[in-house]
Amino acid sequence: MTYRLLRSEGAYPYQVVDQAGLPHSEMTLYACLSERYLSPRSALAYTREIVKYASWISDNSIARRQCWTLVAPPDAVRSALSYFLTVEMKCVEVLGSDPLGFETRKIIPTLNTTRNLEMLLAALRSFYSVLIKNQRYSYANPLEGDEARELIDGERQRARDRFIQEHGRPPMHPDSGVDDVKRQRQSAAYFRLRNDEWIPEYIDDPSLFAKVLAAGEEWGWSLREIGIAKLLFDSGCRIHEACALTMGDWLDSQFQRSFRSINKGSHGIRAKKLFITDRTVKILQSYVSGQRSLLDPYSRRLPDFELMEKCELDKIPLFITTQKTALAPDHFRRNFWHPALKASGIQLRPHQCRHWFVTMGLNDIHQCAKSDEELLRLRGEFRELLAWRSDMLPVYDQARTRHNLPELAAKLQERIEEQHDRAVAELRERKISATETKKTEGQRLLEEMLKS
Repeated sequence: MTYRLLRSEGAYPYQVVDQAGLPHSEMTLYACLSERYLSPRSALAYTREIVKYASWISDNSIARRQCWTLVAPPDAVRSALSYFLTVEMKCVEVLGSDPLGFETRKIIPTLNTTRNLEMLLAALRSFYSVLIKNQRYSYANPLEGDEARELIDGERQRARDRFIQEHGRPPMHPDSGVDDVKRQRQSAAYFRLRNDEWIPEYIDDPSLFAKVLAAGEEWGWSLREIGIAKLLFDSGCRIHEACALTMGDWLDSQFQRSFRSINKGSHGIRAKKLFITDRTVKILQSYVSGQRSLLDPYSRRLPDFELMEKCELDKIPLFITTQKTALAPDHFRRNFWHPALKASGIQLRPHQCRHWFVTMGLNDIHQCAKSDEELLRLRGEFRELLAWRSDMLPVYDQARTRHNLPELAAKLQERIEEQHDRAVAELRERKISATETKKTEGQRLLEEMLKS
């Protein structure tokens, strides 16, 4: 019984239905309410993961025989998910224990694991959490360890009490910098992916920008697609941030070199700025007054937008489709980005442009900094430019180190080979010298014998 996610109107903007068209009440509820707790993109992605997993439960013969369902007591939910992870996804499951004492399951993907499981586990955990908050699931969250929340809260309270006992006052907020208190991340998760540390890609190819633009122009990109690509490479923004730009976001710079932009987790609030080059400005201005004006409902060009009020411009998307609607990230990926790059033999996702931007930025910073103080200052400014909510620079430093390991190994091996060659040469010289010494001694003895 395969389930489908459908858009609808009214109080329930989404419906999850089975093959007979009957709605699944819990999944429909989650699809409609999850945006209260997550960003719209995350809510939709999580819902799709849950629908896909629920379809597997209803279609799998073993799951049907065991009477497993998506909404079942915790033991049944965990059993179904364990079977899916080990048998279907070919993972290894290991019994584990959290440092606080509650039981966990370590999930170790293998070479035969064909699916990214991180989103599935996060989606299911969110699913049961939303159902519990809305009184549609009467048990504890099966994706969390037994009494995990209580144990975590207890440990945090004990740490706070120890600080108060030592300093005579409560600790200040970690962001204040007053108290050197590091808040440890404690997870309540029951299923835990092992070796799931996120390491960004370190893309050290200065010519990548030119290669992508050449591929797009050869495939037939218009000014719209070229403008989006240049935005990605100029600013390191995410593709959904670029597609969400409005004419009002561009107004702050008088349609010049900067935009206001949403950020990851900002829930639509324009929390950061994107900066672009003069060439990109000219391309976007040409797009707005040319291609875009032909699709605009009122044939507006850039001078027309300059005369409008900001509140009106905030509602007008910068990039639009032939249907006069805002360009969606998935539409851009499927119909413009991937076909163009595939035709030129380039394997690159739009998000990898962000990794490339960070790589180029860090390389430039480390080459230009003339002192440790200047290096720290430049790295801090770069972090502000990318509007990271947490310090991602150490993570990229780790990626940079891993990227440089082959070069480091090659240099080390080159020195080892040089030392080896010198040692062999020295041994050879000693052997030759010893041989000559022996010959000289023999000749001396022979001469003495002949004289006698």
